[in-house]
Amino acid sequence: MELRAHGGHVTERLRQRGAPVDELTHFDPASWTLVSAEVRTDTGKWVASTWRVRVGTRHWWVVVGLGNALVTVIGVDPWRKGQGESIVTDGTLYAFVDGVNERLMLAEAAH
Repeated sequence: MELRAHGGHVTERLRQRGAPVDELTHFDPASWTLVSAEVRTDTGKWVASTWRVRVGTRHWWVVVGLGNALVTVIGVDPWRKGQGESIVTDGTLYAFVDGVNERLMLAEAAH
């Protein structure tokens, strides 16, 4: 799947960071590693996701937003995990989002 890299912010970041545009806009969830998923806390619905991809000797975080839009890219060290204080991996909010996701996936499978 191709990510859309339009808009001033993302095109400027790609240029500033010397990012390999062709490789970072060809989204391949089978070979990229999910770092995090950002969701709205009021609805539990997905807003964006961050993925790690290695291109040559460099590691990149690629942020994907709604409509297959490339939001930004960040060159990162290979050891960087993306697990800060604000990353939720369990608890009430996590369970809420998990339930929303399950219902959305079931509804999509029914189509």
